[in-house]
Amino acid sequence: MRKYVGITFIVFSLLLALGCLTNFEEDMVASIVVLFVISLPLYIIGHLLRTSKMEMKRNGKRWLAIYVFGFIILPLIFYTYEKYYDSKRTTISDGNFIFYEPSSGDLGELSIGFLMVLLLLIPIRLFSPELKRKRLMSVIIIGTIFIYGGFQYIMWSDYRGVHKELGLVTQNWNGKKSVQSFDEIEKIYVQPSLHIGKLSDPSDETQFMWKIIFIDQNGKNIIYQFRSLSDDVLDGALQIKDIAYNRQIPFEVIMMSKKEREWFDFELMLLELEKEPFYHFFEVQDS
Repeated sequence: MRKYVGITFIVFSLLLALGCLTNFEEDMVASIVVLFVISLPLYIIGHLLRTSKMEMKRNGKRWLAIYVFGFIILPLIFYTYEKYYDSKRTTISDGNFIFYEPSSGDLGELSIGFLMVLLLLIPIRLFSPELKRKRLMSVIIIGTIFIYGGFQYIMWSDYRGVHKELGLVTQNWNGKKSVQSFDEIEKIYVQPSLHIGKLSDPSDETQFMWKIIFIDQNGKNIIYQFRSLSDDVLDGALQIKDIAYNRQIPFEVIMMSKKEREWFDFELMLLELEKEPFYHFFEVQDS
């Protein structure tokens, strides 16, 4: 009986923790209080009830590490990552960006690399009792966090976007800003494509993709690429089309292949999007 009560306590504590994470944005203080004052003690008491004091002494640190990693460290990593980019967008955007990307090039992708390293190192440190150099691993983790923080600080000024009034805006991490007005654009075209998922990677799904390509007076292509379909991105694309029409910039939509059209229709159905606006923009006929 005691064992089942303990399991019930653990399950209830985990449900409370999930609830705290779900409502963290809405009420941060209450979520933190419930997480540490109610959920965590219930979790510990639950393990104590379902086992024994001896086993609790032997495995308590590991059970606590599982809770801390799953409900504190891991959510905190993703929360700070998302909060950083939300704050960056809010600060940089003046409400007139049709499209906005938080990095001007491939360098910005390193932030994902830092996250992956942290998500690899922290579990090794917490869940490897046979690890001999724990202090060294802790130093490496702390060092990675500081390097990651410094990198994000440096990359704060790095972004690019399509501005309603200014045109194509690109700013590098060093603050060097480049602006191409729409008057410098010779042509805009839309290119549908298809990303074929790898059979060896279950997470790599086949998806409809498409690009909006701006060609400037020097023949350089500035590409904005989109995975899948959404009303928000379509709204931005329609704004680009209107700008092209008003400024007499040639605007062309490349015809879809048969395979691309199949996935295009499939994703419209899957995402429950209204067909007509997408058909109109991509210049396809309702089959």
